[in-house]
Amino acid sequence: MSEIAVALGKRIRELRTELHMSQEELSFKAGISPAHLGQIERAAKRPNVDTIGKLASALGVPPSALFTDEQTPPPERTATLEKIDAQLLSMTEDEQRDVLRIIRILRSYKKQPPEKDDEI
Repeated sequence: MSEIAVALGKRIRELRTELHMSQEELSFKAGISPAHLGQIERAAKRPNVDTIGKLASALGVPPSALFTDEQTPPPERTATLEKIDAQLLSMTEDEQRDVLRIIRILRSYKKQPPEKDDEI
């Protein structure tokens, strides 16, 4: 393991935990698998430039922040996000997983090109 890979993985984990995000949440936002994120955080895998950019974006920081120990303020939480959090906190873990599945379905649906019948 290189020192850079270890430092990068540690920094990603620090930022993720500061934001109270699970590996699953961050990996979802970054568009990578939770297993891949875990390997990056443990320095078992080295992310490519695109993955570093996706992780930085999902963490709300510039990519350079993943390579420094500077304290970066967490991204501002919107009123909508606060309302979503409040709803999720009142749910069981199974219900929260269902919501996550629904979000993933909606996101994958939005990424698909419209069919001819869907066009206006």
